[in-house]
Amino acid sequence: MPPLSPSAPTNAGEVNSLWAFLVLGVMLTLAVYVELKEHRIPNWLTLSGMALGLLIAWLHGTMMFWSSLGGLAIGFGFLFIFYVFGGVGGGDVKLMGAAGTLMGARLTMPALVYTAFIGAFLAVMMVIWRKDFWVRVGWGFKQLVFWRKRGEQPVAPAPIAVPYGMAIALGCLLALLIGHPV
Repeated sequence: MPPLSPSAPTNAGEVNSLWAFLVLGVMLTLAVYVELKEHRIPNWLTLSGMALGLLIAWLHGTMMFWSSLGGLAIGFGFLFIFYVFGGVGGGDVKLMGAAGTLMGARLTMPALVYTAFIGAFLAVMMVIWRKDFWVRVGWGFKQLVFWRKRGEQPVAPAPIAVPYGMAIALGCLLALLIGHPV
């Protein structure tokens, strides 16, 4: 089957379809907007991104399909580990899986690295913005057994909800612009 369109101009050269590039851009933009507005990432968005990514890859041939499927497995699988331990939400897991489907396996790995750094930066900025950085540092030290007095249980500060969809979108953008970190 012939390709649907010419190659998208990316520095890394991995997103081989203009359609995949466009779907990725629209999906990530909508995900960030909805997450900032409603504090969730809708299933219709992530699941349709996965389906379109697999369809576009299938139409471009076997190698692109396997790369797309690998990107889905890497993106979804890696964030699923953090979901199990309560680090990210289910929408974030599905969004990274959909982004991996559209970017392919080679770009999903650097996107995860960039996303992790950007997510950590956003978390630190939110703690600083809430002005309870030292409270959280003190709570962390009190968690250490040898720092606690016998029978004392430190009170945990309220959790911080980091808009991780924004970190995913920026991480994917960096992966498309820069590619693999050295």
